[in-house]
Amino acid sequence: MKSLSIVLKIDGKDKRFVTPSFISGKLFRQASEIAEEIESANSEKFDLDKYLQFVCDAFGNKFDVNQLEEGLDARMMIKTIFAVVNYVIGNIEKASALLAQDERSGQEAKN
Repeated sequence: MKSLSIVLKIDGKDKRFVTPSFISGKLFRQASEIAEEIESANSEKFDLDKYLQFVCDAFGNKFDVNQLEEGLDARMMIKTIFAVVNYVIGNIEKASALLAQDERSGQEAKN
């Protein structure tokens, strides 16, 4: 199965993380709940700490919530969470497209 990757800035350097080959059914359940909460646009249901931990879990806890929060551009936070949700529930192309847009725009900004 195709993997998903994100880049976090850790100790001033860009570090790429890739999803593990196995995604548990528990993560699928969490992804479904998070997708529903985000798509409802109900701010009372919005739980950023839960969403950030979900992303860490989906990447096999190769980084912690603090590293994710500190190493991810704030403008990419929700898009990254939503991309990981889509990846876990099987919308791999949509997830990749969400993150690829950000990588392309980041490369353009560096040039």
